Amino acid sequence: MHLSLFIAKRYLFSRKKQNAINIISGISMVGVAIGTTALVVILSVFNGIDLLLQESTDNLTPDLVISPAKGKFIHFDTLHYAELNRQPSIAYYHPVVEENALLKYGDNLKPVTLKGIGQEYEKHVDFSRNMIEGEFKLRAGDSFLGVVGYGVAQELGIGLKFLTPLKFYYPNKISSSSLQAALNTEFLFPAGFFSSQQELDDKLILTDIGFAQRLFGIGDRISKIEIKLMPDVNAGTVKQDIQSLLGQDFKVEDKYEINRSFYAMMKSEKLAVFMVLLFILLIASFNIVGSISMLILDKKDDLGVFKALGMNLRQIIAVFKTEGILITLSGAAIGLLIGVVVCFLQEKYGFIKLGDGSYIIEAYPVKLIWEDILLIMGTVLFIGYAASYFPVKYLVNKLVGSKGT
Repeated sequence: MHLSLFIAKRYLFSRKKQNAINIISGISMVGVAIGTTALVVILSVFNGIDLLLQESTDNLTPDLVISPAKGKFIHFDTLHYAELNRQPSIAYYHPVVEENALLKYGDNLKPVTLKGIGQEYEKHVDFSRNMIEGEFKLRAGDSFLGVVGYGVAQELGIGLKFLTPLKFYYPNKISSSSLQAALNTEFLFPAGFFSSQQELDDKLILTDIGFAQRLFGIGDRISKIEIKLMPDVNAGTVKQDIQSLLGQDFKVEDKYEINRSFYAMMKSEKLAVFMVLLFILLIASFNIVGSISMLILDKKDDLGVFKALGMNLRQIIAVFKTEGILITLSGAAIGLLIGVVVCFLQEKYGFIKLGDGSYIIEAYPVKLIWEDILLIMGTVLFIGYAASYFPVKYLVNKLVGSKGT
């Protein structure tokens, strides 16, 4: 066994002349354990929330989107559809018309995003878990229906059994000067309410693509093509292939490019929480500085013995530096064990509830990611090393009476 590690272990578990050193060492270990547990648990909760948000929006988030390079609408002819049909990596795709419109319900007005989709959409997309009330239905005979975001429904007081229709307005770009002719106007009734994420719930209404084309006055043109890929397919490769096939009149984007702000927000929130907890852990590490400093003063008589036995200054410093690392490692191991156990229990039993409210889940979601565990352990050990090295080097140099290392 390495001499420095052997002596450091003896110091860690042996009784000191000053009992306060044992207490401070214990406090240091507990502080590191609590900080490590907090990092593991809270980052796992953030991972769980991120995963839940991605799953809840997955039905409305395609893997790839084809849209016009210029303008809002474009004609997508049969040759383009034939090219997509020949792609084995594509599971299914949907033509979509999506544009902002003004919604009037009763005496209330609200800008919304109207998304027109085809009848095949319901067959391909499992939207049942997103439905809050009513049913996913876009047509009833010759009449058009809509599935309304829950935030829109709450804000406007929309009811499924009311006789008041949803009235949509959109500018008529080829109209005459009269105000009535300057606006396209269409009506539909709500068939159900859905909930995905707040940004979509507060503005989105789904309806039949024919209704949207009629309201926006675009004929058979569309806004985009939404594509879902086969499992385990490289989206980047398929994206490049489709782009080369369709040419420069179209642009092809993946879901990360489409929802840049959403994914950037999730990453920034997780990073902010990590930095706050890291700062708290850094403050807790000052206990290690105090503990090691008091230990060196308590064992200053041993320093001369070590030197007489032939240990050089670097080896003496290594003894106390290893002591600090052992304190950090013990606390980190305890904290990691507690954090992982808490996360597994929460994932299996969900004993920490979200409380009263309308949530799509009852308990806090958690997701352990082993890359996070490695990052946490590496960061904690680095903090422990830095907290041990500098005070040890200064005090040992001063007490032994040497300036070299």
